Amino acid sequence: MLTVYPRLGIDIGGTGISAVVVDAYGKVKGRASTDTPAKHGGDAIVDACHEVATLATNRSGVTPRVVGVGAAGIIDAGGRVQAASDSFTGWAGYPLAEKLNASLALPVRVGNDVAAFVLGEQRFGAGNGVANFFGITLGTGVGGGLVLNSVLHAGEHGAAAEIGHIPGFGDRLCTCGRYGHLETIAAGRSIASLYAQSTGKACDTKNVAELARAGDEIAFELFADAGTGLAKAALMISGILDISTLIVGGGVAHAWDILYPAMESELRRNPPISGKPIKVLRSGLGTDAAAIGASQFADELT
Repeated sequence: MLTVYPRLGIDIGGTGISAVVVDAYGKVKGRASTDTPAKHGGDAIVDACHEVATLATNRSGVTPRVVGVGAAGIIDAGGRVQAASDSFTGWAGYPLAEKLNASLALPVRVGNDVAAFVLGEQRFGAGNGVANFFGITLGTGVGGGLVLNSVLHAGEHGAAAEIGHIPGFGDRLCTCGRYGHLETIAAGRSIASLYAQSTGKACDTKNVAELARAGDEIAFELFADAGTGLAKAALMISGILDISTLIVGGGVAHAWDILYPAMESELRRNPPISGKPIKVLRSGLGTDAAAIGASQFADELT
């Protein structure tokens, strides 16, 4: 049964940390954000979490009684970071739940940030009322989360639905040290890096999207490749699990107008073997999705 007291949710991403205080209905009462000090180690990240948690709480006018945290990386049942991308220094092996519990002086539950995104969408966003769906976040990296029979499915080792690290998408080196993963064409930093390699111009993903809209063919093709890759990943998911709803969020999804058409085109060319079309939905909670979902971890992580 869902509890009704205010909650604090924190989203630790590769480039930003955000915090929200929500009521029992997922309505945000206060929020705050800051950059992720990813290269300065776990203690610096905990300090940043404390900062945004304090600001969000002060702005909310209410007192949260529990904290949920969605963190980048593979998180074990005790809230320790098992594995992380090369975006972070001193993150793998870090006892995040223990450190945050001491820093915030509140009960803390920690899970993966994409699982938090999926949980937020399930309870309050585009996945509300959908029994089975797959969620993909396109940010610094590419992550996935899975809801089966209305239950968030974490897998045997907490790594279920790591869609960003499946091969078959070229031969580029991935952040995990392997090659040809979906993340190498669909992650925000991959799109920016590929544009720089092709043009010699350093741009962030937002700028690449703006260039694509302005008629830059290289920028446009990078987003088209990302969209096509995402559609192929969705077809893999559909073929294995017979799931026909995909929810997409994260910073790269802000370029929905140039990302989605390529997805839709690929899904039309190669429909699922079930014959049931895949419904692709944009996140209903936007940039707050992971933090809102993390606030609900007290009910999900036991």
